[in-house]
This record gives sequence, C-alpha cells and structure tokens, in this order.
Amino acid sequence: MSITKHPVMALEQLILVAVSLVSGGGWLASKIFGRLHEMDNRLDRMPIEYVLKSDYVRDMHYMSEEFKGINAKLDKLVDKLLEK
Repeated sequence: MSITKHPVMALEQLILVAVSLVSGGGWLASKIFGRLHEMDNRLDRMPIEYVLKSDYVRDMHYMSEEFKGINAKLDKLVDKLLEK
C-alpha cells in the first residue's frame, strides 16, 4: 500500500498525526505551565521562608543585646531581694 494508491488512507493518517500532535502539544504545554506556576508560588513564598544571612546575623545580635539587658535587670532585682 502506497500513499498514492489510497489518498483517503493518506488523509486519515494525516488527520491522525495532526490530532496526535495537537493533543501531545496540549499535554506538554500544560506540564510546562504547571511547572511555571509552581515555581512562581515558590518565589512568592521565598521572603517568608528564607532570610538573608546578614539580616539573620543583625537580628541575632539585636536579640543578644536585648537578652543581656533583661539579664541585667533580673540580676538587679535578685540583688534587691537578697539584700532585704
């Protein structure tokens, strides 16, 4: 069977190939857009879930200084209570 002997069969095969390409292209596009959407969601969450090292170090230093102040106040309070 050659294509020239049966033009109807050739047309059916072309339609089959075209339908396959369209459905395969749709599946591929949905996968790509799904991954892009997932990556966009990750980028949106990034400022919430991750922090820069410099920001972390600065905040840890601030907290350390605050705790030192709290400890100093507690020490003064305990000293006052022990003096009585």
